[in-house]
Amino acid sequence: MGLALRRIKVYCKLGLIGAIVIVLVLVVSLNRNNTADVWFFRTYQDVNVLYLMVVTGIGSIVAFWTATRIRGVLKEAREVREAQREAERTAEQKKLADELATREKRLDEKLRRSITEES
Repeated sequence: MGLALRRIKVYCKLGLIGAIVIVLVLVVSLNRNNTADVWFFRTYQDVNVLYLMVVTGIGSIVAFWTATRIRGVLKEAREVREAQREAERTAEQKKLADELATREKRLDEKLRRSITEES
C-alpha cells in the first residue's frame, strides 16, 4: 500500500510541475508583444509586460524577504530584553538569598552563644 501511495504522490507532483510549465509557457507566449504604460515616479511609455511581471515578482520576493528579516530582528530584540529582565530578576533573587543566608548565620551564632552562656 505504501508503494502505491508514493507512486500516486510522485505522479501528482509531476502533473503539478507540468501544469506550472504549461501556464508559464502560455503567459509568456500570450504577453510577448503586449506593452503597458507604467507610472513609477514618472510615466514610462510602452513597457513590455513580461519585463513588468519579472520586475514585480522580484520586487515582491525582495519585499517579503526584507519583511521576514525585520520580523526576525524584532523577535530577537524582544528575546534579548526578556533575557536581560530574567538576568536582573535572578541577580535580585541571589542578592536576597545571600542576605537571608547572612541573617540565618547571625541568628545561628546568637543561638549558639546563648546556649553556651546558659550552660
